[in-house]
Amino acid sequence: MLDQHAATPRTRGDSFAFGAVTHEGTKAHFAFECSRYGSFVETVDFGAPGEVSSELLTLLHVALGVSTYKAAAAHHITWPTLSPAGRVMAEALYTDGLAEFFVRSDLPYPPKTTFAGDVLALAPSDRDLSVGGTPLVAFGGGKDSYVAGAIAERALGTKPTYASVILSDAVGDVLTKTAPYPPLLIKRALDPKLLALKDGFSGHVPITAINILVLTIAGMLRGSGPILFANERSADEPTMVVYGVPANHQYSKSSEFEGLVRAAVAEVAPEAPPTYSVLRPFSELWIAQRFSALKEPFGRFTSCNRNFRLAGDAASRWCGACAKCAFTSLILSPFLTKNEAVQAFGGIFLDREPLQEFYRELCGLSDQKPWDCVGTIDECRAALYLLHQHADWKDTEVVHRLYPEVLAVASEEQLRQKIESALAPTARGALPENLYQAALELPCVSSS
Repeated sequence: MLDQHAATPRTRGDSFAFGAVTHEGTKAHFAFECSRYGSFVETVDFGAPGEVSSELLTLLHVALGVSTYKAAAAHHITWPTLSPAGRVMAEALYTDGLAEFFVRSDLPYPPKTTFAGDVLALAPSDRDLSVGGTPLVAFGGGKDSYVAGAIAERALGTKPTYASVILSDAVGDVLTKTAPYPPLLIKRALDPKLLALKDGFSGHVPITAINILVLTIAGMLRGSGPILFANERSADEPTMVVYGVPANHQYSKSSEFEGLVRAAVAEVAPEAPPTYSVLRPFSELWIAQRFSALKEPFGRFTSCNRNFRLAGDAASRWCGACAKCAFTSLILSPFLTKNEAVQAFGGIFLDREPLQEFYRELCGLSDQKPWDCVGTIDECRAALYLLHQHADWKDTEVVHRLYPEVLAVASEEQLRQKIESALAPTARGALPENLYQAALELPCVSSS
């Protein structure tokens, strides 16, 4: 456990505020004021012209601000004028959404940041939550995006538009190579002064919050159908607990934040296309079982985050040495043959030495889960049980090392129950019925 009172080589700044927003043509510019480092401007090119309400742009302004804010992690934030639901979303984003940043920067968490700013009084308005029209499916290159796309196509009878928010052309190249057909690429440009800082804090930001709002505006400008994300129920499990407070790497992918941002958008822009996570009722194990039935993407998809840094890496889909490589291979392999695993990963990751400690963390056999977008401990243990039962995988290194340790904390009967629980969908919640039914109808493969 990190000591939240430990001395750090850097201290937090005093104040952070939001400047002007200008929108002309296809581009919008968002200004920020930091007491320590001065003024910054970030730009988003939506790729299509048109009118966007100032209130909706303000929500995006707040979400984009996390990238600049964390350079000094100021004690006090002054918001632009927000609607009531927007204010709730904003405060959650800069506290729970930045949990990993504060914890891994050895800064106090919860951060005790103070907030100020006017709240906009709004009259309730009706919102059209229909799901007609060509949807935008947020595309990150991985298995979840492909399953979300398959659900959208089955439900709406048309191929969706895959869409990605990128910070560099190199990352756009990676996404284009991993997509089934060219995706819509929406470009963000951070202020070069921010990238040049030598003494600022750095770390994780809740990127899904930014992507939701960028794609909502991009979709609205194009007259698209719903904006569909591939955030699953597993994202709700915290990475760790700090002094009794959950800290979740995936907070902006969680069901809680999805509800907050949907409410904030509906309050100020009822005309905007609705956003849903089409995988919300399902676990990572359920998703892996459906992705494995698709087969065609095996030689193209990637979930390795090293491909999605600013520089990108279009030459290699998997590094074979990170938590995402470990998790993706662990959760998919029960539904793959060895030949399919080699096609998907370029080798047998379950035997790879650099991944063994990550497998241990994923199965809850160390102090905490990896700080990454991974499944729950229960479903990782369930996947390990399936590997132990699988003729192709029962003699792999991960099974030899970890299965006895998992059995020491969970019986085989308990592990079978975890499989049953992981593969059972939960209620659809806010997800429209046609999308939910389409998900339930997807073909799947069984573990051997």
